[in-house]
Amino acid sequence: MRINSLSQPLSAEFRKVESARKNEKTSATQKISGDRSELSAKGQRLNETKAQIESINTSLAAIPEIREDKVEEVREKIESGYYNSKEFIDKLADKMLNDLGMTNTDT
Repeated sequence: MRINSLSQPLSAEFRKVESARKNEKTSATQKISGDRSELSAKGQRLNETKAQIESINTSLAAIPEIREDKVEEVREKIESGYYNSKEFIDKLADKMLNDLGMTNTDT
């Protein structure tokens, strides 16, 4: 008889433990469905920057590395002697003076 009297309180404790486990599972399920994440302002800026970089890379990939039209234009000027002409040398000198903050007073 004494064994029965010990088993009854233990049964009650087992029921409490089982009830607590069920409650934990229920609350864990509720937490999972209610969880959410947010990016910080810095994280959002980094995400935007990444998108901008990807966009720029895509644009750059579409542009040929060597612009054949410009190469051909310079080639023709070299062959014609344009870069050795007085006209070009005067333009170059004026540009250099302007870039240095000096202006050519002759023109």
